[in-house]
Amino acid sequence: MTGLSEMEFLELLSLAITSVFLLVILSYYVLFFLRIKKPEPSRKFSSISIIIPAHNEEDYIKEALESVIASDFDGSKEIIVVDDGSDDKTTEIAKSFSQVKLIQTSHSGKAASMNRALSEAKGGLIAIVDGDSSISPNSLKELALEVGRDNVAAACCPVKVKNRKNFICMWLHIAEIYFSLMRGLFSKINANITTPGPLSVYRKKELLSVGGFSTEGYSEDADVTIRLIRKGYRIGFCENAVAETNMPKTAKGFFRQRARFAKGLINLLKKHMKLNKAAIDIYTLPMFLFTYIQSVIMGSLSIYQIISGYLTYFYSKGVYFNFLVLKFFFEWFSIVGFFRWMLSIASGAVPLTLLAALGIISTLLTYPLYIFAILKFDRKIDIWHIIPVFFMFPFWLVIMVIHVISLPEAFRKEQYNIWEKNE
Repeated sequence: MTGLSEMEFLELLSLAITSVFLLVILSYYVLFFLRIKKPEPSRKFSSISIIIPAHNEEDYIKEALESVIASDFDGSKEIIVVDDGSDDKTTEIAKSFSQVKLIQTSHSGKAASMNRALSEAKGGLIAIVDGDSSISPNSLKELALEVGRDNVAAACCPVKVKNRKNFICMWLHIAEIYFSLMRGLFSKINANITTPGPLSVYRKKELLSVGGFSTEGYSEDADVTIRLIRKGYRIGFCENAVAETNMPKTAKGFFRQRARFAKGLINLLKKHMKLNKAAIDIYTLPMFLFTYIQSVIMGSLSIYQIISGYLTYFYSKGVYFNFLVLKFFFEWFSIVGFFRWMLSIASGAVPLTLLAALGIISTLLTYPLYIFAILKFDRKIDIWHIIPVFFMFPFWLVIMVIHVISLPEAFRKEQYNIWEKNE
């Protein structure tokens, strides 16, 4: 028996990855149509401490504080800002609010800052609001109801991007509302492993019972969620509350943020992947591992195909840039290329293989999820949605490249949660 050629191996690898990806997408639809009735809230909390960790947030901290002060809650509110070694006007702005308790620390990182505030917080509930985020007026009240349900130790809500009309942030907004949709679906089977920083609420007693937030790793929001689930608690999701966050507006800021997310995911998988019967062990964590592997392999293959196509059809013939080159990249980077490929298969110009069929089905099932997330959380579709959805591939291709670059993190022994985004 002769061995597989390089082309045959790559085709089999692509087939295997695409098959699993299709199963993942189908699982989303199963969760989408799954109806789970939530129990009525059985416990009411009379106090809440809102912790706002901040490192160089002078551009956004005022708006964050105003939104927290304006947010309704049936009981007493304590607002704690932890200035984590800022060297801008963050402290000055926080001090201008009489309702705010300010804690100043040396630059120790987000998780350490939150733990410091947690040790002094008096509320029965703990809300975390990032210094670059703002919350809707009903958010605290709605999330307090969610954690009032039996065995719910924490809850999160949809996250939207406030500065979404900035070039890079158009794509980040689509990603955020898509992930919000996923968190809502996963919560049906207690498989959501992230209580995101822009706004999440925890029962203080239960949060302390797992040791608060871990300073080891960049994904402290996912790490604490996993530890709460492992202790037998549920994580709720509240659609009626909304948090809006400001995303990096520069290429450098975007790259550093996404690299931090990628490294955090690697650290998370190293710490928490294990065989168990919990939904996060048989579904969420294996799926996150697969997604990372898929992005590394398929991203590398996609880049290879793009470069080899350009070299073969243009560069080798002395053509560096013209209308056909522009058309080549436009079709690769936009949804137009997918539909053109699909029409070529339908007309018989391109053979229909099993890999092609699975790829078509996967893509056709993925885009409705984006559209549904837009309609569900934004209630409308505008040009700031259409552009990123139309050109979604280059965004995910960049994420794939970042995942490849971040792979050495798998061999690091330690990873400390020290903020980098504003440094």
